[in-house]
Amino acid sequence: MTSWTAVTEELARWTDLDRRCPLWLRDDDAVAAGPQLDGLLTRSTQAGIPLGLAVIPADAEPSLAEALAGHAHVTPLVHGWSHADHAAPGKKKCEFGSERPPEIRQAEAERGLSTLRSLFGDRVLPLFVPPWNRMAADMPACLSAAGYRAVSAFGPSPNPRDGIAWVNTHLDLIDWRGTRSAVPLDALLDLLCRELRDRREGRRIPAEPIGLLTHHRVHDAAIWGLLDRLLDRLAGHPALDWPAIASLGRPRPENRVNR
Repeated sequence: MTSWTAVTEELARWTDLDRRCPLWLRDDDAVAAGPQLDGLLTRSTQAGIPLGLAVIPADAEPSLAEALAGHAHVTPLVHGWSHADHAAPGKKKCEFGSERPPEIRQAEAERGLSTLRSLFGDRVLPLFVPPWNRMAADMPACLSAAGYRAVSAFGPSPNPRDGIAWVNTHLDLIDWRGTRSAVPLDALLDLLCRELRDRREGRRIPAEPIGLLTHHRVHDAAIWGLLDRLLDRLAGHPALDWPAIASLGRPRPENRVNR
């Protein structure tokens, strides 16, 4: 059985149960306009899906706001402050880790949200994307105090805490520890099938969106090709739903297919 066959059969089970599984696309490290960003915007537009664009506030340029002006389906998210590593030597990279006082981290989170609001206005969603998908355990409380309502990292989403909901990503298209190009298609589809099955069978919250993660600035032809194949099969599928980015982090009812 090919991996696409397994995914197709799993989606058919969702359809038979009159259910839809939500998905979303998050792209990280945006700072400016350019050909790579154009490629991402073209693909999301043609696929007809919303895009959550995690922007690095300290490096964000006016050209980025200009590039997004005609793309209402794109929602800017706050990607830390400067994407700087403050972890102790020998520790995994982290910008908002426990090595720094919480008041400093909270101030930077507030500054990031304020900076992007000055650039994008009300389009910015108060959803925090920690660089390297990790942060200190006390950050939800800091983020809540800074005006955020949600966090997006990677892996199974924790339960809401301190007034902060989680809407994570689960499928990374890049093999960061190996080739730094596209992950093998079969391996990615196996993970997708598992995420779908776990939600259908109740091992995960059914309404938790499955998040796809990209980084347009470092995409090569293989990564673009992998994204194209995924969107060609998944965008518009009757068993899948692509909710508006602004709705993420809020309680969501289980979706049903309208027949």
